[in-house]
Amino acid sequence: SYRDDVEPSAYAQQMRCWPGFEAAGVYDHVIRYLPRDGDIFAALPEGAEYPEAHRLAIRLFETEAGRRGLSPDQEGWHDLRAAMVPPYDPAKFPNKWNKLRRDYPARTLTAHLGKDCYSHIHYDSAQARTISVREGARLQSFPDGFIFAGTMNPALKQIGNAVPPIMAQAIAQTLMNAVNAALASSIAAGSF
Repeated sequence: SYRDDVEPSAYAQQMRCWPGFEAAGVYDHVIRYLPRDGDIFAALPEGAEYPEAHRLAIRLFETEAGRRGLSPDQEGWHDLRAAMVPPYDPAKFPNKWNKLRRDYPARTLTAHLGKDCYSHIHYDSAQARTISVREGARLQSFPDGFIFAGTMNPALKQIGNAVPPIMAQAIAQTLMNAVNAALASSIAAGSF
């Protein structure tokens, strides 16, 4: 968060101040517009997946159809259902949707996030949305000052395809330590 009333975590501070990628504010905080699903996102509990979202969508639809006095044999019932209930079979896609938990690690970000971001629904029900490009980047450990090429979908694909920078840094450091140790051993043995 870049709010003045919130003390950033050590991780947030690292993402803001990464050498060469320092950030004074938030860039790429754009989200996909999903009007059908906002009420579902808002009502889902943290950690919920698609079967629960589908059941909830059906309940919301049934409530709205009842409020409008619509039954399955009336004109408009099927259109309203199509407008409110996601079309995927919950038995075939049980983990298609996932509402993040604020107290739990996020799922792996994949390149498919650029086409379908329902696997990372923001945990804050008041926001009722999926994560933004910048939030995906933060989850993947890209520094806040890193600028992605292109619009939202290509940026999300870049994030999902990437090796997390902090992980890459740790791997590189481990390899460098091993090379240095081997080199030092060779020099000490006189075999270099």
